Amino acid sequence: MVAALALAGCGGDDDGSGGVDLSSTRFTDMTTQDEVVVDAVDNSFKPRYIEVRAGTTVTFRNDGRNPHNVLAVEKGAFEDVRTEDFKPKDEAKVTFDEPGDVPYYCSLHGTKTKGMTGAVRVVEE
Repeated sequence: MVAALALAGCGGDDDGSGGVDLSSTRFTDMTTQDEVVVDAVDNSFKPRYIEVRAGTTVTFRNDGRNPHNVLAVEKGAFEDVRTEDFKPKDEAKVTFDEPGDVPYYCSLHGTKTKGMTGAVRVVEE
C-alpha cells in the first residue's frame, strides 16, 4: 500500500522540533536527491537523520518483519503514517515543503525521544 501525504505547517515550538534537541545530531546530506527512501526496519529507521531540500518527497518503506508507524513529534508537522497502513512491505510518501527540523518516531518501538526515532532537516532550495 502507498499513502501520499503532504507536510503541513508546524505550530508550537519556534523551530518545529517539538522540543527534541537535534543541535548535535549529524544528518545524512541528501539534498541532491529529488526522492529519498527511509527504511523502517526492526526497531530503527535507516538512515535515521536526513537533510533534504524543501519540496523533497521522502518514501518511508517498511522493510522490517513487524508493523510500524511514523508519527510526527510535533502534531501536525505531517500526516501520521498509521500502523494499519504500514505493515511489512508497505510504503508511505511524505513531501516536506517547509524548512526546519521535523523529528518523528514509531510509537510501537519507542517514544518521542528514545528508541525508534528519526528526523528530517529541511533546507531552502
